[in-house]
Amino acid sequence: MIPVIETGRLTLRPPNEGDLDRIVDLIGDYGVSSMLSRVPHPYTQADGRAWLARSAAPEIHGERVFAIDNGEGLVGAVSFRDLHKTPVIGYWLGRPYWGRGYMSEAVRAALGWLFGATDHDRVIGEAMNENPASLKVQEKMGFTIVGETACESRARGEARPATRMELKRTDFNNQPA
Repeated sequence: MIPVIETGRLTLRPPNEGDLDRIVDLIGDYGVSSMLSRVPHPYTQADGRAWLARSAAPEIHGERVFAIDNGEGLVGAVSFRDLHKTPVIGYWLGRPYWGRGYMSEAVRAALGWLFGATDHDRVIGEAMNENPASLKVQEKMGFTIVGETACESRARGEARPATRMELKRTDFNNQPA
């Protein structure tokens, strides 16, 4: 069962079928999808249904997905893939919700879950270099740069330069709240 996490302003919860239209609308924005590795553009209802199906079976797909809900409905998501190995964090936020601190709040809560509910000692993060907001979220959480890489973008049909980062459990646990 996927847990529900409450923060000061947000609820991190399992995505559900009722989120489908918001998912398609928000992640279908090229400004959002073009910064993500696994999201096509255009993004269709069929893409959204497939994502919801994968999200509902974390034991099978090795990915834990949390919908970010601000009380009005889904505004984005944060996930951990490769839970059977070293987890990789991913996240996105709909454009109308940028600049409100939602992503930092959601990522901090999700990392708290990861390090509190699993025995993983580290998590990997990656963001395109042209996405400073995403890199800043990881930096605020205590991630450190481990190298440069190329991040595939399905929406663009090409790889883009990216920074690979890592966060160790001890570094996260030693941060001020």
